[in-house]
Amino acid sequence: MKRIVIGVAAALLVTGFLVWWFSPERVVKRRTLDLLETLTLESGANKTLRQLRAYGLTRLLAEEVVLDTPEIKEANGTFERGELESAFSYLCNQARQTMFEVEDFGDVSVDGDEALVDLVLEGLVELPTSRPADGRYDVVFFWRRAEDGWRLRRAEWSEK
Repeated sequence: MKRIVIGVAAALLVTGFLVWWFSPERVVKRRTLDLLETLTLESGANKTLRQLRAYGLTRLLAEEVVLDTPEIKEANGTFERGELESAFSYLCNQARQTMFEVEDFGDVSVDGDEALVDLVLEGLVELPTSRPADGRYDVVFFWRRAEDGWRLRRAEWSEK
């Protein structure tokens, strides 16, 4: 009898964990962390390794992505995935370092095939002659579910 109770309790714990882990909110949150990790380029990292990050970006972006970043005027607008991949590839070659670290998650909500992730992050983009991003930012990512997973369709950044 004791073994049955322990087995049932273990099965319930594993089931509960799996339901939590694969809930749409957790999946979108992990996808957001994956995006920020992809965008982070360590100082002194090999350029070949940096370029591999550009290939990782492809699976995270929708066909078209809207960027709303008031501080960086060149990064505002609607861009095709290929344009963003090209821009990130350029950044991989030019940046001394980039860093994007989540300080706090706010609202993470999923409504059918649409999701929103609101967060505060510490961001740094250091180019040879400037730092177009350096500080704390309020960020909202809008995701859309595709056949192969969640893809970013819009990002809104504002300085905190």
